[in-house]
Amino acid sequence: MSKQNTKQKILKLKVAKGLRFRIAEDGNSYASISSSSGEFYMAPEVLSIISLLSNKNLNLTLKDIPKHLNNHFKNVSTNLPLEEECEALIDDLVGAGILIKENDSQSKHMQSDGFGDPWAQWTMLADKYRSEAYFNSLKKNINSSSIVLDVGSGTGFLSGISLHLGAKKVIAIEETSAANNIKPIFQKLDLQTSNKNFVLHNMNSFDVKLNDDITIVVSELFGNDPFQEGVIPTLREIGSRFFNKTITYIPKKVTVFFDIVDIQSNPALHRIQAFQNFKNKEFFKETFLNDFLISAGNTLDLEDISFSLSLGKSDFDKATKSSVIGETRLDPPPYFSKDLNKHPFIGKKSITINKDCQNAIALIWFRVELTDDIFISSLVSENDACAHWSPIAIPLKKSLKENDILEIQHQLNDEENYIHCNIYHNKEKIGSR
Repeated sequence: MSKQNTKQKILKLKVAKGLRFRIAEDGNSYASISSSSGEFYMAPEVLSIISLLSNKNLNLTLKDIPKHLNNHFKNVSTNLPLEEECEALIDDLVGAGILIKENDSQSKHMQSDGFGDPWAQWTMLADKYRSEAYFNSLKKNINSSSIVLDVGSGTGFLSGISLHLGAKKVIAIEETSAANNIKPIFQKLDLQTSNKNFVLHNMNSFDVKLNDDITIVVSELFGNDPFQEGVIPTLREIGSRFFNKTITYIPKKVTVFFDIVDIQSNPALHRIQAFQNFKNKEFFKETFLNDFLISAGNTLDLEDISFSLSLGKSDFDKATKSSVIGETRLDPPPYFSKDLNKHPFIGKKSITINKDCQNAIALIWFRVELTDDIFISSLVSENDACAHWSPIAIPLKKSLKENDILEIQHQLNDEENYIHCNIYHNKEKIGSR
């Protein structure tokens, strides 16, 4: 088929399930495709394209899009995408999973969500400490009258445990394609999946209607940044439906910690060393390589750098006592004070370095209280560490000496899905995210 004929075909596209928009205080629109994905900026013309393609009364072709945009933004904007640019934008929206073809199943789209990926699910299931901790927590709380709500159930692991332990009924909510695996797994385990004792909702939890008298809410909605999957707004919204009801939440609390460590051995060690030393012209033996590294370091935007870093116990030495930079109940999460002095995740800390650190980085990690005496955490050196999480690493621009004092400024963003942190030494910012 010619390119011309392709542009004259009706665009049979629909908006993906789970797409959500937010108008920020700066007046811009932001969107996310699911609770486990980050937000992205949504330009007005892109939002208009999505709206146009959602209107099934229009039957639009590619050639129609620029005309509608010009009518919509008449006397407002002249810098609008032309036909080829509209085609590229639509391709990008399809590639990102925001728009899907009408004849494609929603589950096929949702497979692109990271937590619908089979290996991501397998990684969580194979985490021995995490799996046993959740099993033991549920075992302490479930009885024959329990009605369990499993929020973000993945492959149904927590739902399956609940049924195995004799819960009266389980309601599972999973918006990604991982939900397609739940009933086949349960059937292999001879777990009953009749509507009487098991209900599966393949949608976002905000869209689920709950009519049962829930007694237990169980979830595992943590990422390497513990809030990146939206655990706070998700559980807060769930909790708002059960006002004045006695419900057990698993987990019940999360605490976030900050550490400075000295990396001894790790695949990332050379990156950290280069980040701290590229200006001294001694990283490479060849002069040109050092000159290029310096030029690149002065050209690339290397501010606000952070990444998840897989560590072994012998990879690092701690150089500070762990500092708490915030904690909150999850049973359910409260609404945080607008007074910044009272917000549990906004504040400053002064910490003292207790050893020389040649390859210093900052780590942000967390500990979750599942029940009163069962905990899981994301730092490998802790006794309750889980394998599938890694701490967030912030590379520092300089090595540190014993007795150096750092100031840490930290806060949770307005969307409650990202921890910001600025690190200062002698008023010089040496790391941030």
